[in-house]
Amino acid sequence: MLKKIILTTLCLSLFAAFSAEIAHCSEEAIYECYEQLLQKYPNVETIRNRFGDGARWRITTELSPHDDSLELEYAAMSYPGIEIEAMEFTWDGEDRYFLTSVIVKEAGLTDFLGIDVGSSEEAVISKFGEPYSAEGNELCYEDEAGYCFITFVIESDKVAEMRFENFVD
Repeated sequence: MLKKIILTTLCLSLFAAFSAEIAHCSEEAIYECYEQLLQKYPNVETIRNRFGDGARWRITTELSPHDDSLELEYAAMSYPGIEIEAMEFTWDGEDRYFLTSVIVKEAGLTDFLGIDVGSSEEAVISKFGEPYSAEGNELCYEDEAGYCFITFVIESDKVAEMRFENFVD
């Protein structure tokens, strides 16, 4: 009986350690993907230069929910096959920029760490690890804080859509 308890405890410990390692790899991949996207799209002007002025644009300005003296400018750009949203503001005299959403629906527009629309589900799991959750045909990854999410929509074992979301608090 004691052997069974020890073996069960050991198995559960190994499973917990393995699960934590998978989650850690996914989180690292999420942050690496965000850095890659920031290098490709470091500001709204770069996005406009890359994809042109033919986008549906929406610019909105609102006050920060945490500081009513801080004005946030959101730019939402929708091009065929890709949608990008970004937030800009000035804080302590320094301009700040965050990508808040990148949705890719066509291959060749941008990739997430080498994964593109049309990549295999196996390639996604190989690069990002086991998903945080798998709901329907979506593989979902999120960071520990719950601010960054990557979702891969899978159809016929291939990526049909990729979504990066960054919730800036």
